[in-house]
Amino acid sequence: MKNKIPTLITLVIIYFLLKNYIPYWNYIVYPINILVTFLHEFGHSFFALITGWSVKWVEINADWSGFAITAWWIRDLVLAGGYIGSAIFWNILIYIWFKKTTPNPSLKRKGDNTSQNIIYFLSGLMVFVAIFWFNSIFSSLILFALAWTLFSLAKYTKYDSLILQFLGISSIIYIIEDFSVWPSSDLSKFSEILPSSVWMIIWLIIVIAITWYNLRLILKK
Repeated sequence: MKNKIPTLITLVIIYFLLKNYIPYWNYIVYPINILVTFLHEFGHSFFALITGWSVKWVEINADWSGFAITAWWIRDLVLAGGYIGSAIFWNILIYIWFKKTTPNPSLKRKGDNTSQNIIYFLSGLMVFVAIFWFNSIFSSLILFALAWTLFSLAKYTKYDSLILQFLGISSIIYIIEDFSVWPSSDLSKFSEILPSSVWMIIWLIIVIAITWYNLRLILKK
């Protein structure tokens, strides 16, 4: 645990340094943006499934936009599932990383394959969506390429733990930073009771609260 806190802080610093001082940042982190979009759309799909309805297809575009077409019953829950659901998922991954893995490959215990298995799971999830929730060849090719990249990094390098942690940290920061942009299409349809700008703040507060609670769990003795 003591080794992981400096690692966490270092990864956060690296993220902000890269974003603010490296030219063409969005191109460098293009795979992360695609992965964040994928889990946003998967969040919609997952919440549709757990409320007893179905997913017709999922689309991931080259400009890291996307959409999920579902048959829903609890509309507001499915819409919120993209933004809030993806934040919950990433927080779960960070929690698992802290509790179950070591950040130093040279200290990795024999049989400690938690990070590797999680990345395999993410890769398999993308392949599943590309095949069974197919909408376009291009979208499926994007998912296949990202799945293969993550799978290869996990299998053939020793840095699966750090890769998973950087993905989790950068994705959560991305979600919080772009709260006024990323879920805008969902907010426009979310509710007629309050303006979308109010719901935007509510969703942001929920995501920050989830992340803060997760950090408290992680850092608790």
